[in-house]
Amino acid sequence: MSTCNRVEELEGPYGPFAIGERAIQRLWASGEITNPLYSTNKNSLSILSPGNWNRGSGPDFLGAEILVNHERRRGDIEIHLRCSDWEAHGHQHNPSFANVILHAVLLPGVHEVTTLSGANPETVVLLPYLPRDLEDIAEEDALLELRGRAGEVARKVRESEKDLHHGLKRRALERLKNKTKYAQARLKENGWNQALHEMVFESLGLGGNRAPMSELAHTYPPEQMTLLGVDAIYLKKSGRWRLRGLRPAGHPYRRIAQYLELNRRQPLWREQIKDWANDLPSMPLPSMRRHLIDDILGRVFPDGRADTLCLNAIMPLIEAMGKSIEQQWFDWPPGNHPEDIQEARRVLGLTGATRNYEIQGILDVIRRSYPPIEKN
Repeated sequence: MSTCNRVEELEGPYGPFAIGERAIQRLWASGEITNPLYSTNKNSLSILSPGNWNRGSGPDFLGAEILVNHERRRGDIEIHLRCSDWEAHGHQHNPSFANVILHAVLLPGVHEVTTLSGANPETVVLLPYLPRDLEDIAEEDALLELRGRAGEVARKVRESEKDLHHGLKRRALERLKNKTKYAQARLKENGWNQALHEMVFESLGLGGNRAPMSELAHTYPPEQMTLLGVDAIYLKKSGRWRLRGLRPAGHPYRRIAQYLELNRRQPLWREQIKDWANDLPSMPLPSMRRHLIDDILGRVFPDGRADTLCLNAIMPLIEAMGKSIEQQWFDWPPGNHPEDIQEARRVLGLTGATRNYEIQGILDVIRRSYPPIEKN
């Protein structure tokens, strides 16, 4: 079937997340998985046409065209999370799957599969060929499924947490712990300046471009980025950027330019953040926030984007240094987040200024509880 309830919970750098087959189907349909691929038989594969997404029974994509070692083949494509799902769904006995020419699975651990006619479709493991971070793909898919359904988000949160404020704070704190664990590894490997450089630059890639931004930050220190310039840095990952659906403010070229501007205006910003962290637990949050955004980050980023960088990169690194900032994490403005999450907050009856723990807690519910799919 093209839609099913098959879901895996995986461990990401920021904690557990759920991903379903539909997320991989959507990615396949978008054409973001690019050639060349290699099957588990070490045959080269090129996707000429991904096929038509089948929302009914039968293979996931119909009428696809691929090249196998330069030989053109036309047929259907079935997508699973794991190779064993082929037998679990009974496809080997189902005549509807007799014309499958490619079995695309997300995760490693494969074996040869057989159709009712006795054919053995090529199998490809998609994980090495994903155009962006798997955690981003999973979260984006969950949010797409819940777009315009703030009431459904609120219902999921209420079902998960009877004591709303306590439950959301517990989830937010768990997310901080996971982010801190990730930051500790960076800090141990690279030291403060390089770890902060990598995590801030990586966070600028949220929206589907975290992986290429992370690779760039790992390869080029700030000084070298400045010498290269925005055009050269952007072209280093030509073909890797995910641009579909991005607003102009989220374009990776613009994000890179902002980061280079930060380093031009405030060359000592990383050292200044370490000093700022020493005062954070004892100073009023509004004044500390303005000092960070206006003085240390030089007003390079809009407030919401600066808040997001603080929550995803700066605060976890400060916590990783052994400074307790739990209350600041709870109360900080939540940065950029989907409008549906904000609407769900309203439906839940949360009032007053939006605080980070509310949004972090709601996002945690969404990323762990994959949206239900109607079976055909």
